[in-house]
Amino acid sequence: MKKRKEKVGKKRIQKLFYKTNPYGGISLIVLVITIIVVIILAAAVIISLQNNNPMVEANKARINSDVANMQAIFTNTLGKIMA
Repeated sequence: MKKRKEKVGKKRIQKLFYKTNPYGGISLIVLVITIIVVIILAAAVIISLQNNNPMVEANKARINSDVANMQAIFTNTLGKIMA
C-alpha cells in the first residue's frame, strides 16, 4: 500500500515540476509580452541615463569638492597670517 502512495506522490511531483504545458513549449503570446516588457525597461534605463549622466555628475562633484578644499586651505592660511 505504501509503495503505491509513494509512486503516486512521485508522479504528482514530476507532473508539477516537469510538465507545465502539455505541448512542451513556451507560447508565442508569452514570448511577445516578455520581449515588449524588456524593450520598455531598456528604454526607461536609456532615457534616465541621458537625463542625468553619472559621469558628468561625478565630475561636477569632484570640482566642487576641490573648490571647497582650496577655500578651506585659503581661509586657514589667511587666519594664520592674520594671527
